[in-house]
Amino acid sequence: SGLPYHIEDAGHPGMGDSIAAAVRQTQHANGWLVLPADLPLVQPETLLLVAEALWANDVVQPVYLEGLTEQRGHPVGFGRVCLAKLLKLEGNKGAAGVLLAYNAMKLIVNDVGIITDIDTVDDLARAELVLKSR
Repeated sequence: SGLPYHIEDAGHPGMGDSIAAAVRQTQHANGWLVLPADLPLVQPETLLLVAEALWANDVVQPVYLEGLTEQRGHPVGFGRVCLAKLLKLEGNKGAAGVLLAYNAMKLIVNDVGIITDIDTVDDLARAELVLKSR
């Protein structure tokens, strides 16, 4: 995507702790896109769309439409206004509370990668099918 990035790989006890640590390392940023490592198929264009939407919104969450069903995904974008709340995150809930506090803007994207997480061998097989279809 060409966007600057920080990889947080220190091994924290929970998603919230990982996000807080990454934000602490990049406090100078105007915003943050949180992209868990188990979602490797997010397209660069999606990263750019979320980053662009942050100029007009405090929090942006991409959504993939499958028929009439909305599936929220990653990366979730957080504007600078969220800094203090992001730095206080801990535990396994990630940044769900920040999403609620700032009424996240839903950004519809045509990128199944935002919901294609790889946690199991079956997930890996599904991800291979997504890659082959591109």
